[in-house]
Amino acid sequence: MDFTFLPHAIEEMQEREIPLQVVLEVLHHPQEITAAKKGRSAYQSVVEINGKPYIVRVIVEPNGEVVTLYRSSKVSKYQGESHEENTD
Repeated sequence: MDFTFLPHAIEEMQEREIPLQVVLEVLHHPQEITAAKKGRSAYQSVVEINGKPYIVRVIVEPNGEVVTLYRSSKVSKYQGESHEENTD
């Protein structure tokens, strides 16, 4: 799938200090894809950023638009379970 980034997603990537290379790796080789609100999908993988493990979640529209993204140190909260995200 081809992905495009909405301006908000680019801003979030910069503000949250998530490298583009990490985001692209999660999108193209996710460890898991779960359902999110509004028919979106959450692509996610556990990655190491600055020597610490994080789960990186990338919220994607069915047409491939990246809506938002974030990282969390609470890996077990998201891994292996289906969660609906509030990305409003």
